Amino acid sequence: MAEKKERPAITRKKAQVSEIQKEVKSYPNLVLIDLRNLPDRLLQSMRKRLREGNSGKVRVAKSAVLRRALDGSGKPQQLSGRLDIPAALVVTSLSPYDLNQMVRGNKLQVAAKPGQISPADIIVPAGETDLPAGPALSELKTAGVNVQIKAGKIAVNKDSMVVKKGEEITPQKAKALQTLGIKPFEVGMNVLLAYDGEYIYAPELLDMSAASLAPGFVSSLLDAMNLSVNAKYPSPQNIEVLLVDAYTQGRSAGINGGLYSSESIGQLLTLAVRHGMALEGAEKK
Repeated sequence: MAEKKERPAITRKKAQVSEIQKEVKSYPNLVLIDLRNLPDRLLQSMRKRLREGNSGKVRVAKSAVLRRALDGSGKPQQLSGRLDIPAALVVTSLSPYDLNQMVRGNKLQVAAKPGQISPADIIVPAGETDLPAGPALSELKTAGVNVQIKAGKIAVNKDSMVVKKGEEITPQKAKALQTLGIKPFEVGMNVLLAYDGEYIYAPELLDMSAASLAPGFVSSLLDAMNLSVNAKYPSPQNIEVLLVDAYTQGRSAGINGGLYSSESIGQLLTLAVRHGMALEGAEKK
């Protein structure tokens, strides 16, 4: 009895899984990138940068294929578990932190779309445009842009709030913004999860930087300094402060106790002169 022939689609998926597994084993680090609402230009830009730097590859495939490839390579279940949404797999020699920095620096300005909820106020600034007088004038006015004709061209008289934060963008307003060439939103890639062969990194951890950590370090150092000084615990950082404090307290104790020393003699003599002058004044009265 002849064996049942495997369907071509299954054969292709198996080959794809095998190919991805080889790449996963060839690079030390893995990063999952969120594909939702990601412009293809950004993805292609990262492909190019990785290719030019010979530092990795981007694999886009069905979630089931990527999941089989990762699980079959013995990678942590957290990675395949994150494939519940469309994602790209990046295999790379760059550290997760360095790749995240590349991702964060790769931004694209995009136009507003009808039905989109605006994450911020959209304001059309005052100024001249290159638009000739015509149908565009009424379209812009309908969208809430304060415009008029100047020297045969459409001009925005004053800053115009077209969309407020949290407001849905109507087709009229989206068209008006596109007519003016305004791309109010910035989109970029988002890392879902990263793995360096030992640790799994959440995006919150990868987003940490020297600038964001510096205030916390400074505050901790000041707290530690104050604690060590108050506890009189000497260290290279506080020894000068402790010695100055000890000298000041010792000098005060010597003066208050009438103990003569090279440090207190001047102050004690001054006090003695003052007391003598006070007694002399009292006798004259």
